[in-house]
Amino acid sequence: MSAELLFWIVHLPLMVLFLAGMGYVVRLWLRGTVPGAPNEGPGGKVRWLVGQLFRHLPALLRALIIETWFNRRLWRNDRWRWAAHFLLLTGFMLLMTLSGVAALSEKVLYYVFHLGHVPWISMWYTADHPVTGLLNEIGGALMTVGLVFFVVRRYVFRPAQLRTGPMDHWMVAGLGLILLSGWATEIVRLNSTHIGPAPYVAFIGYPLSRLVTSLSVDWDRWYDILYVGHGLLTSVVIVTVPFSKFLHAVAGGLVAVVNAATPPVFIPGRPTPLPYTLRQMVELDGCTRCGECIVWCPTFAEKPDREAITPLTKIETARRFVRREHGPPTPTVLRIHSDGTYDCTLCGRCGTVCPVHIDTRHLWIAMREDLVQRGVYPETLDRLRETVTTHYNISGDPNTDRLIWSQNLDQIPEGVGGKEHAEVVYFVGCVSSFYPQTYSVPQSMVEVLDRAGVDFMVLGTKEWCCGFPLIIAGMGEAVIESVRHNVEAVRGTGAARLVATCPSCYHTWKHDYPRILGEPLGFEVVHATQLLTEIVHRLPLRPLEETVTYHDPCDLGRTSGVYDAPRQVIRAIPGVTLVEMEHHHEYSLCCGGGGDVEMADKSLTEAVARRRIGEAQATGARVLLSACQQCKRTLMGAARREKVRVRVMDVVE
Repeated sequence: MSAELLFWIVHLPLMVLFLAGMGYVVRLWLRGTVPGAPNEGPGGKVRWLVGQLFRHLPALLRALIIETWFNRRLWRNDRWRWAAHFLLLTGFMLLMTLSGVAALSEKVLYYVFHLGHVPWISMWYTADHPVTGLLNEIGGALMTVGLVFFVVRRYVFRPAQLRTGPMDHWMVAGLGLILLSGWATEIVRLNSTHIGPAPYVAFIGYPLSRLVTSLSVDWDRWYDILYVGHGLLTSVVIVTVPFSKFLHAVAGGLVAVVNAATPPVFIPGRPTPLPYTLRQMVELDGCTRCGECIVWCPTFAEKPDREAITPLTKIETARRFVRREHGPPTPTVLRIHSDGTYDCTLCGRCGTVCPVHIDTRHLWIAMREDLVQRGVYPETLDRLRETVTTHYNISGDPNTDRLIWSQNLDQIPEGVGGKEHAEVVYFVGCVSSFYPQTYSVPQSMVEVLDRAGVDFMVLGTKEWCCGFPLIIAGMGEAVIESVRHNVEAVRGTGAARLVATCPSCYHTWKHDYPRILGEPLGFEVVHATQLLTEIVHRLPLRPLEETVTYHDPCDLGRTSGVYDAPRQVIRAIPGVTLVEMEHHHEYSLCCGGGGDVEMADKSLTEAVARRRIGEAQATGARVLLSACQQCKRTLMGAARREKVRVRVMDVVE
């Protein structure tokens, strides 16, 4: 029996096992929902996905090159990791492409169609051809150097964020054995009768083969053995892909391409047995466990002993739940997972730095929905749900007091309680309506709108909580009534626009409401700073010789992509000098007030806020501005506790 025949006899059944394993993985992925797909069955999902593939093909191809192959995020964040990724992936893709083309050329074009006389066909399966031989050598060299970089970082430098486990060892061992056996096979072949016309193009293998050419060895026999061994070893590693960390090479690549090319769609509160979308199911398998997210997590920085907070641990735990590995989760495991999931401010920093573009914020909300279905979540959230659904606000005060903040105004504008119809509806939000520390935000907003001549009104008692606190708690199904009520209330005013000073309200109205209702709102949703950029020139702004710094609210910046509008408004004020903190824009540090964390662990919120107020203090600015009343509340408290002499204000003030 020839060595090649033995290889194929073993290789083909192994590839059948690999395909069966990938089929199992794909079936798991297809259990996730597909927002927008008309048919929720597996076949309907696949047909819809194929249609989307062709619809977004140019963007997907661009993302494949920039975000998966080159990986722009890794390039920005860590050049060592980028080098390991780029070299390994480029070498692997080159070798796999050459192997595939060689098999097609020899087994099909040569044996079936008898085209072996065509030079550009025969070159692909000719050993040591000047072109293909050189390309193969480059591919092997790239993979080898990339693996060395990977091993040195993970096992020598060992950064604190790495979590190395058995699957990481197997990945290194598998790739290492493939490369070692590949080089050994080439060295032996170059000393056998299988040598080609231009062996010198093997700029690594050929010099090494000359070092051992004098040995008394049956080179042909050893070549047959190593050829089969290298091929079968590669086949064995491929078989483990669906069940090991190697799967991230497939899933992570898909996630990076799709999330970079098309915005993720997540509909909160959908009554489904499995709260994850198909995209999120792939994301659970796409995590590379690189640990980059750990460095940027503001709550883990304050609770470094709570491993369950880390994004990679949350993903690994949820993945085991979904795959039902090791049986149903125990109450202890569920409680630890719940604590870690709810000790998250949902700031989204981890998603910003994730090299495979996992949409972590929506994934954490889906995990919370799963935990709510399992009945394992902080008890305070039951009280929150009761309060919001009965009092229609988060404070529990009578909703008839929605305009209490306006009582201290010298002159109450007509739009505050005196209109039924207007061009613009100002949605005040619960925090500004009921928490005295932030009354000045809506007071300033209505004065600005009035002075700028904007035809506006507030809803007053018709305004109900936007539902954001329940949506992020994983209780989205409880907000449906509020969503419908609020939308109908605004539609009843005939307004063309809704403006919100609260970024959480803004994001919920702009992004979640249309998805929950399944229809357009019929009016535009803007944040206050976006509206201010349009009307600031109408205002009689006095010079203000002051140095200020700006804090990007998570729900306005990372979640909604609004960074420039607040800064444009600040720079429009004569005399103001804006200085940035150490972390700003998409890397801005969270204030600690998000994710319902304050309700479950107030001390954690205070610890995160302390770190952020320290960054503000380091700028030397006397005023800390934000565009979120919850951020203002949280940072004001931190400045007072830490005795930092900085005035915290909202941009609109």
